Amino acid sequence: MIERWLSSNPPIQIEHDGHLVCCGEKSGQSIESVRQARIQEEVEAQIEVKPLKLRQHFLQQGNFQDAEKMEQVDGTVFQGKHGRLLAEVNFAGTSFLEGFLSVYGMELDQAVKRYEEKLQLFEVEQQEKKQKAIFIGRVRKGNLEQLSEGFPTVQEAKRKLSNMQQQKEIVPQQFVVMKREE
Repeated sequence: MIERWLSSNPPIQIEHDGHLVCCGEKSGQSIESVRQARIQEEVEAQIEVKPLKLRQHFLQQGNFQDAEKMEQVDGTVFQGKHGRLLAEVNFAGTSFLEGFLSVYGMELDQAVKRYEEKLQLFEVEQQEKKQKAIFIGRVRKGNLEQLSEGFPTVQEAKRKLSNMQQQKEIVPQQFVVMKREE
């Protein structure tokens, strides 16, 4: 079976038998762990640790020295560039790096949760049966959830996904209006 995540850029493709990945560097690993790893890779590049947030973390921990060191660090290094980050904060010491990694971990966890809630387009192809299914779904804790019927084309699936996202935005607004009226 070939599974394609059409909403990712570039699209993610995983070939598996329903349980284990069949090809590539991840061959033999469980499909759930590979999906989780792909989500992590997808969101890591988007993580940005803001210097103010890191400074607040140090202050909450009572680490006033590292909070002061924040003024000496270029804030642009906190955007998923691990090598540059390590070189930049090397002077600051171990506690500084531990603080950064703690905040980064929290940001990464939040980004993964948002990604798992995001509705996306998936295509699953049964190679032996020569059947394709395009549907709207999401990946939660490594499990692929199908949330719509199958669509014959990607364009139809994109239209339905757009409608679902618009409805998702409208419903919370309606709930807030209803709450105010009570």
